[in-house]
Amino acid sequence: MEQIQKTQVLQSIKEATMVLVGIGKEVSLTHHSREELLAFYNQLEMLLHGKFYFVVTLNTDDLIYESKFDSRLIVAPCGSDKAGNVVTNPDYDESVYLPQWKSYQQWLGNTLNQKFVILELGVGMEYPTVLRFPDEKMAYFNQKSLLCRIHRNLYQIPAEIRERGIGIQADPVAYFAQ
Repeated sequence: MEQIQKTQVLQSIKEATMVLVGIGKEVSLTHHSREELLAFYNQLEMLLHGKFYFVVTLNTDDLIYESKFDSRLIVAPCGSDKAGNVVTNPDYDESVYLPQWKSYQQWLGNTLNQKFVILELGVGMEYPTVLRFPDEKMAYFNQKSLLCRIHRNLYQIPAEIRERGIGIQADPVAYFAQ
């Protein structure tokens, strides 16, 4: 079953016109080494190479910017450890990420009626209004979409979009490393 799902996920990405990648806390230095994460990001970028994609990361470790991903196609609304500006700080300045968030919102506007894959990797309930809930809403309204949610515990797909969703109980980094 797991191999069938993996084949379906990879085939969906291959056939998609657009891919949104949401990266959550399970894909972080808390759970993986720096080397594992960079290898994962580079492998993911190779999978998406040539696609019209965007990456939203909830992580503040800035590792994704050291990968092969185009930094113009990444938004980190929770901030940056290197810049000392993270959402958990009392003096967090959200205006820093807003120009990139605007680019992301414009990109999202082009996903309607497109063959669209939403690839959630390790996205839990830390900031559900940034990724999880909007991803479900996009999958609900875009009849040509597929939500692929990979998480150790919170992999479930809501009943309203079950026919356009794949929930996989796994560590996202290990899942793509296999």
